[in-house]
Amino acid sequence: MKTAARILAVLVPLATAVLACDPLATPTVLGNVVAPTILTLPPVWTPTWDGKPSPIPGWVRISGHQVELQLPATYFGGDPAARTEELTNLAGSLPRYAWLADLVRADPAAYALLAVDPAGESVVTVTVRDVPVDRTMARYVETWIANSARPTTIATVIERNVVHFRDQDTGRVILEIAAGDQVSWQLSYLVRREGQVWAFTFAVAKD
Repeated sequence: MKTAARILAVLVPLATAVLACDPLATPTVLGNVVAPTILTLPPVWTPTWDGKPSPIPGWVRISGHQVELQLPATYFGGDPAARTEELTNLAGSLPRYAWLADLVRADPAAYALLAVDPAGESVVTVTVRDVPVDRTMARYVETWIANSARPTTIATVIERNVVHFRDQDTGRVILEIAAGDQVSWQLSYLVRREGQVWAFTFAVAKD
């Protein structure tokens, strides 16, 4: 049911949500995740989201650490640092994401949010990293890709790109992640907010 052709760049609202935050306030990220459809990656990213997430009937609001997303009701999740065992067990119940469950279990505070759709075999994660303001997004994208290499997985770059949005560069990376015979596609948007980069990632089974 899930093939590579059914994955869409679904995280534009999540990425732009960070930029809508008041820089003087405690960051609270709000956004919607669009259900995956046909893979049609535009040559230029031109989001039209107005920064105000609209409630979607039948969807649920999932809160992590300083981040909140609206997701289809098939997702379950929250703050991995506060619900480590519950969320890592849920992610680990899907063999293709056992490696992710191990990463979260080893350092739950590194993840601001983890949500899992067991039926759809997809996951959404949010991370935030301190990054020097003078480091270019192009350079950080390469760092992001290099850090995606794990002992138990093989990451193949499908797309790497830097797009200009709201007077700043934003990274977009698509990877194919192989863990044994389990393969998934992973889409990440990397958004700078002052001295931090927020990464919004959607992963789904390739086949």
